[in-house]
Amino acid sequence: MLFFALILVAVGCYALAQKGVFSSNLTPELESLIVSKAKEWKVSPALVKAHAKVESNFNVMAKNPRDPSYGLLQVTPALAYDYGLILHHENLNQYEIDRIMNPKNNLNVACWFIRNLRIKYSFDVAIQMYNVGEAGYNKGVRNLTYLEKVKRYYDEYS
Repeated sequence: MLFFALILVAVGCYALAQKGVFSSNLTPELESLIVSKAKEWKVSPALVKAHAKVESNFNVMAKNPRDPSYGLLQVTPALAYDYGLILHHENLNQYEIDRIMNPKNNLNVACWFIRNLRIKYSFDVAIQMYNVGEAGYNKGVRNLTYLEKVKRYYDEYS
């Protein structure tokens, strides 16, 4: 009997872990900042949270050395440059990286980009373009796993 109870507890914990209950860095302060910036840029707070969950699990210090991309919403230097946050996007110094990783700046750039994508493209296409870029998507690059994860979290946060 105890064995079955332990199995049920383990299954329940696994299900909660899959929903991100145990592994989220989403503090009340960060959630408030996300909602504020999303509303400022007229994008869905649930969509911004969904992207942040998938991109960094709400880790404002996240770094991806392959891209490179930084922060909560994994903003690339090229995107930060396009937004006007930094003066160039190659050979960044620590000051420029810190500017990109700053949660307010990171959210401004990401929300601006999400808004622009949503104005021009369908929901599913905009989500994928956030991940692979407009140029990548137009060249045929797709990330259906990313799309499904963002949509799942969007539904959860809506």
